[in-house]
Amino acid sequence: MLLDYVKKLEYKSDSERLKAIKQILRNKNIEFSEQKYNLKIFEGTNLIVDVGNLNSKNHLILSAHFDVISNSPGANDDASAIAILIDVVEKLKKLKLKNKARIVFFDDEEIGRFGSISYIKKYGLKDLLAVYHLELCGYGDSIGLWPITKTNESSYALKLIENVLKEKNIYSERVGQLPAFWGDDLSFRNAGFKHALCITVAPKEDKEAIKSFVKGNVFKIIFDFYSGRIPKMFQLYHSPEDKSEYLSEEALKMVSGVLINVVLKFEQNKKILK
Repeated sequence: MLLDYVKKLEYKSDSERLKAIKQILRNKNIEFSEQKYNLKIFEGTNLIVDVGNLNSKNHLILSAHFDVISNSPGANDDASAIAILIDVVEKLKKLKLKNKARIVFFDDEEIGRFGSISYIKKYGLKDLLAVYHLELCGYGDSIGLWPITKTNESSYALKLIENVLKEKNIYSERVGQLPAFWGDDLSFRNAGFKHALCITVAPKEDKEAIKSFVKGNVFKIIFDFYSGRIPKMFQLYHSPEDKSEYLSEEALKMVSGVLINVVLKFEQNKKILK
């Protein structure tokens, strides 16, 4: 079960999570590399797993962050995404891909996206097809794609995943710029790469309340957050209640299946690969 991975990570510190992920990968005979970096006063480590045709220059990135906010078990943020990506790696290893999928577990997202910024500094954007970053993917039954703005609304990465969601009959919505939320996908867009977006799972029944909350100004979001007048998924977010007991295996498997199909769609799309 994918929830078992989440349980191995929750309540652990950043360094303990890093160690746990490495051990899980080793146990599954999944090769990985470590990118150690020093940015400003921060030192960190990104974990990188390449699957598919390792000689291919064309590649897409599927990512999550393993660092956790203080005093939170960090089950949904972002152990849920890590569990999904481990499952994706296992499934992609069994396929014969023409291109490469790179799975990256970023460090230091919570304190300023230093892991993804450092990754771009070292590896750049050449031959990168798309970036799908996962945040909060274990609670709910529908998918939000964000932040969708004029910068990336015409992106083939967005259109391709929306085609997959339509084919799988999964309810999804585009969400615009959020004033107080971000993911490591932002580092890629800030570097000039528009084919980068974030994937989040949320309860469809709470969609209007969630929209109202996340689209408020920063001060309203902070006020609503600390007054408790917010949707359940955000009551858990960055709190001592971000526990695996609130997450569902179905949500994790849903996102894993979507990502596998996205990778296969890229394999078939000759226009993108030219």
